[in-house]
Amino acid sequence: MRRGIVALLASLPVLLVVSGYAWMRDEPLSADAQTWLEQAQVDAGQSRAYVFLNGLDADSGQSPEALGAERLQAYRTWRSSHGPLDEGFTEPLVPTLAIANGPLFCAIEKDGCLSTLLSEVSGWVETDEQRLLRERYWQFLQFDDYRNLLEASIMAPLPPYHYLVNGQQLLALQLLKAAQAGEGEQVRVRLDEELQLLRGQMRRADTLIAKMIMVRMVERNMRWQAVLYRQGLMPAASSVPAFDQAERSLLRPLQYEFRSVALMFKSQSSSNLDWKERLLMWWGLRPQMSINASLSFYQPLAELSQLPPAEFAPKVQQLPEPQWQKSRRNPVGNVLLGMAIPDFRDYAVRVQDLEAQRRLLQGMSQLPQGVPSAEQLHAFDNPYYPGQPALLDERDRLCFAGPLPVRDGARCLPL
Repeated sequence: MRRGIVALLASLPVLLVVSGYAWMRDEPLSADAQTWLEQAQVDAGQSRAYVFLNGLDADSGQSPEALGAERLQAYRTWRSSHGPLDEGFTEPLVPTLAIANGPLFCAIEKDGCLSTLLSEVSGWVETDEQRLLRERYWQFLQFDDYRNLLEASIMAPLPPYHYLVNGQQLLALQLLKAAQAGEGEQVRVRLDEELQLLRGQMRRADTLIAKMIMVRMVERNMRWQAVLYRQGLMPAASSVPAFDQAERSLLRPLQYEFRSVALMFKSQSSSNLDWKERLLMWWGLRPQMSINASLSFYQPLAELSQLPPAEFAPKVQQLPEPQWQKSRRNPVGNVLLGMAIPDFRDYAVRVQDLEAQRRLLQGMSQLPQGVPSAEQLHAFDNPYYPGQPALLDERDRLCFAGPLPVRDGARCLPL
């Protein structure tokens, strides 16, 4: 009996070491996770479009390319001595263009905005700064080499996207004035060209925020085409091709988001934490286990986003909440997974809704003025539910039903 107790006590340190190792052991990255991380690596080449966009707001005395290059270099220099979760980067302080604002710069999809634009644009006079930003916006659309040049990080600075959106608003105001002056055909040609260029930039967008901004700008172009046609200011829109797989796909944007989250998990132990927080991470976080689990938030939506609307709709509605193997050895990782990753279904639906708007826009050219009849609504074929007609909503907008609720009338166009 005594020898048994002695043997047990002698083996206790070994048992503690083995148990500790079993608790602390992480798992290897899965093949899919490794592939996604490799595919999300930033190309070391150049992108004139990305550099130009980063300096879009440059003062009239500086070129967008020069300011964009200066900003990118400043961040890369700072990042070389800081981790992906470190805060504190500040961009160089330089003069920039004033952002155009006021009642005429409302969002066309918002209540009351369109009536303001139609009644007040005739008195608007474009300033030199506004003209410069509008011209830069058009110049950006011409670039065909857009790609993100910054390594994934939730702390990486964003390009001045609000100036890009402002540039589109300035172009819309200019075209509205031209349409009211009787230049409807020239306006139609310009809007068609803008739509083609925006769609090209949307295909190339490789981060989620860039993709969704381009989606919103494509939406607004089609909304303007519908408004100007129904107001009698422009001929009907030209034939607009259906949105293709590359335009719908969220694969590259979600891979970039996945890489950012993976870096977050990998960097937790080396981030700026006090000793108690560091001890908690050491005890309760398995980075690679968390990375493998997080793929279930991203991969299904990336695959669904590439489907045409009729196949996408039933599958996205049946898609279960992301499930992952919750491990008792990864309690902190389990909490972070539940808190840090959003539901990407809304983003995928928003991109798919572009095809609904396109069909509404194309069908409007067959509608007479006034409220359409039920028979005329049947001529619009719902891309999500083939054979289902368009509807009139409570605001007399032409709409399609679709999966999941949407905001801002993304499946509607004004009559």
